[in-house]
Amino acid sequence: MKKHKIVYGNTEIEFKIIKTARRKTSEIVIKYDDVFIRAPCSKSIYDIETLVKGKAGWILQILKENNGKKPEIMLPTYKQNTTLPYLGKNIGLRIVKDDADYLESLNDEFIIHYKNDTVKTIYEKWLFSISPTIFNLHIEKYSALLNVKPKKILIKKLKSRWGSTTFNGTINLNVNLIKAPVEVIEYVVLHEMGHLIEKNHSVMFWKLIQKYMSNYSEKAKWLKINGINLV
Repeated sequence: MKKHKIVYGNTEIEFKIIKTARRKTSEIVIKYDDVFIRAPCSKSIYDIETLVKGKAGWILQILKENNGKKPEIMLPTYKQNTTLPYLGKNIGLRIVKDDADYLESLNDEFIIHYKNDTVKTIYEKWLFSISPTIFNLHIEKYSALLNVKPKKILIKKLKSRWGSTTFNGTINLNVNLIKAPVEVIEYVVLHEMGHLIEKNHSVMFWKLIQKYMSNYSEKAKWLKINGINLV
């Protein structure tokens, strides 16, 4: 893939362009120390370079934060003898042709039995089935500590957010969080529960989060580095 570059101050920013016919808007994706621009086929090089120049400060900040660190979580390929992420670990995967579709968790190994569904589908259905139990532990904890209760909890497969809180008190949580360590899941739950009290990311909001999780920034950083392999 050809590399392009722009100059920002005294720094060169290199990036790669991925064009697809289905895409309608451009998106900047930073993976470790690589910058990718996903763009519609109609976008010119000039337009893409203008986008990168406009976001150059942000791009350099993310690259600095990443500092070349590689994710701990491996991107699943859903093949025999690879791994699947669960609670911050890369769990070994064994695939068995069988007379039913289900996932068996045994001795730090996932055994996926398949008949009709794909390995990926079986794994994702299992994540949805187990996620309420894991999320509810943290929701109950912070409901008591913060003296607030969500109106409703919705678990969804999201691509661009780990969670969100609506003004009417509904909390949306990304099922892919179940792939992250328990303490990272807890941070996201606390973050969204905090929005039941402070609606915006104000100074008061971050003071609230720090009160109950002094090292929350470490959890947010883990998601920045590993998140691309979770969704």
